[in-house]
Amino acid sequence: MMHDILKTLGRIPARIATLALALAFLLGAAYPAYAQSTRKERRLITQGNRQYTERKFVEAESSFTEALKENPQSAVGRYNLGLAKLRQVNNPADTTPKNRAKLDEARKQLSEVAAMAKEKPGLAAKANYNLGNLEFNVKDYQKAIQYYKQSLRIDPSDDHARKNLRIAQKQLEEQNKDKQQQKQDQQKQDQNKDQQKQDQNKDQQKQDQQKQQPKENEVNQQTADRIMQNIDNKENQVRARINRAKKGDKSAQGAQHRKQW
Repeated sequence: MMHDILKTLGRIPARIATLALALAFLLGAAYPAYAQSTRKERRLITQGNRQYTERKFVEAESSFTEALKENPQSAVGRYNLGLAKLRQVNNPADTTPKNRAKLDEARKQLSEVAAMAKEKPGLAAKANYNLGNLEFNVKDYQKAIQYYKQSLRIDPSDDHARKNLRIAQKQLEEQNKDKQQQKQDQQKQDQNKDQQKQDQNKDQQKQDQQKQQPKENEVNQQTADRIMQNIDNKENQVRARINRAKKGDKSAQGAQHRKQW
């Protein structure tokens, strides 16, 4: 039986639980396009189911893998193997290589069963459901929605898939709002940075102008000093000429007086 994942839409769980693994008695169904199951395969799947129930997921994976070696076309063995791999990942948000590898392996096994809608509709619906749970738990809500819808196409009576679909749609809506808000916040930050840069440029220009102003004043003072020096020089020259002229007049007057005597 699957654990009830949610009581109301208002409380979104951190994780959506996977559906319990398929029971071994499902192997009794006919396999029109596949090889018939063997006694050893059934024994290995029964053993794996027991290990899975005891939460010995690594041992269960080994048993289901051996069962698939006996019958590579076993849909139940493949489905159960996918779940055993999936249950070894305690935190879907953990992106370490080991966890990613387990999730990818679980996707591969469940995806093969999910494609068996015609041959094994019951298992295919469950596989799509659990793929939806897997993607939900890694917050890829768009993919989760696709898998839940496919599960409902195969089995429209699955209320759990319908409930999870509504949750995923709600989460996707919230995720899109968050992304939009983050985008707006980023744009605002970029605008603030641009404004700060413009203000800094203005301040720098003002500082440069202030630095240049003393130099201009200094140049003007130097020019004024040079002009004043030229004026002083000219005045000195004029005074010198006047003085020389005065001295010349006095000398001439002295000569005239001597001549009269």
